[in-house]
Amino acid sequence: MSAEAAAPALRVARPRARRFTVLAATLYESRTLLGAACGYIVIIGLLVGLLLPAFKTLNLQIYLTGTLGSLLGGGATLGPNTPLFAAYLALELYTSFFMLLFGGVLAYAAGASISRNIEDGTLDLTLARPVGRVRLYLEKWAAMLVGGALILVVSLLTAYAGTLFFPNATLHWTWFLLGNLDVAVMLFAVVGMGMLVSAVTSAGRAGGGAAVMVVVFWYFCQTFGSAGDRLAFLQYLGPYYYAPSSHVITTEQWTDPWKLLVPVAAGLVFGLAGLVYFRRRDITA
Repeated sequence: MSAEAAAPALRVARPRARRFTVLAATLYESRTLLGAACGYIVIIGLLVGLLLPAFKTLNLQIYLTGTLGSLLGGGATLGPNTPLFAAYLALELYTSFFMLLFGGVLAYAAGASISRNIEDGTLDLTLARPVGRVRLYLEKWAAMLVGGALILVVSLLTAYAGTLFFPNATLHWTWFLLGNLDVAVMLFAVVGMGMLVSAVTSAGRAGGGAAVMVVVFWYFCQTFGSAGDRLAFLQYLGPYYYAPSSHVITTEQWTDPWKLLVPVAAGLVFGLAGLVYFRRRDITA
């Protein structure tokens, strides 16, 4: 028997997947944050359905015209045919609180997506492979958009489950989906802002925290801007004014849809500005 025949056959290494590796890794790094956000959505949605019989004794219009009304954009009026389940779901989940909590989670994940890798030194290893800066940035941006889409899908499935499990829990799906479209546009702006922050920072917690503070600032702009005429201009500084999701669900009116172009454009400008800066940035400094 020859030496060549006696030698054990060498195992051929399986080629590594080259498509969307950065996207998958970014989603894996953010799994805890996204999972917590989705879990909280499920809890809120199911609690609204569970407490729906008790809500029937409350005067919902008082809440809409009071403090919660300011969170809805001010002067909200309950639609004549709006289901009670949809109205309370809008109040408890889809007000600007959605942007503050779930937008804040997404902003932290986006703000830390690149800066975390710069801080721990793994960005240099990633760029040493055949992965350029443009591809890395775009895949991380796409990963955060996928995370936002996951949050939206969970909220839709939770609402659908509520209509199945709880009696008298109904939704007018046309208006509910339009409200979720507003949420999607709002989250798009949040992700773009987070990517810009991540591109200019060098520490994961600092980048994520800075992005969250921007979301908090937008939330306060909406809250105080809708509290009186003197501060009304503050509403225009945040994305919720242009995409009032809970207002659409509660009043069953979708006025001035062109306003959605403002947060879409803002998200694109933020994201592309971060890409331009990241391409030229010296990450070794």
